[in-house]
Amino acid sequence: MSRNVLERVLHQLSVDRTAKQRFREDASAYLARFALTQAEHDMLISFDVLGLQQAGVNPMLTMGFWQELSPERDLRAYLMKLRPVGASKAVHSAALKQ
Repeated sequence: MSRNVLERVLHQLSVDRTAKQRFREDASAYLARFALTQAEHDMLISFDVLGLQQAGVNPMLTMGFWQELSPERDLRAYLMKLRPVGASKAVHSAALKQ
């Protein structure tokens, strides 16, 4: 997996309105332009922020991606994605507190 490619995608989605619109209209078609593995593609499509952070992606990029484009956009839901119910491990994002 390429953390750099994932971070470039998330950065572009956070700063480029056209990119956001294209992602909203057809996420798979938008992501096809990047050299992503199937696993990376799937993480982005499913808003798997835990998987993205475990792959080394900057937590601020994953949070911005979630808040800008996730169908849920709720910060509590984001935190739950980082720490599923019953998990004993700490949240990966150092920037957020519960």
